[in-house]
Amino acid sequence: MTHIPDLAPYDYHPGAPDAIAIGWLDSSMPFPTGACPQDVRDRLVSLGAKPVRLMRGYHYCQFCQAAVEPQRVIRADIRLYEAPDVARGNGEIWLTGVDGTNFAAPALIGHYVEEHRYLPPDGFIEAARTGVPTPGVA
Repeated sequence: MTHIPDLAPYDYHPGAPDAIAIGWLDSSMPFPTGACPQDVRDRLVSLGAKPVRLMRGYHYCQFCQAAVEPQRVIRADIRLYEAPDVARGNGEIWLTGVDGTNFAAPALIGHYVEEHRYLPPDGFIEAARTGVPTPGVA
């Protein structure tokens, strides 16, 4: 997965609708932490369970992956890892806030919030509370 700073334009998929990137974390970069409201955490986990823009493979949580030693390669030809204790995601969640702003986040954002205390920006927290899945994004 690529790192995109919070509130930067989403540019992961060429041709995607205009959106603001949220939660595209990388273990080499710092990120804001804090207590995210429980209702927001619950909604992000729920949305992450039914991601859109599915990918062919999985992205493993880099923060959890670092704690699993050693990683065991199952098939070296395609670099899959056997890591049952590591959260993984293969898509995105898209939300449109009441003001019409689209937000794009990796499906793992709920995990990041719950397990690694990632604190999304206030505008995204509000969109997670009151927004709707972005129409037309599948």
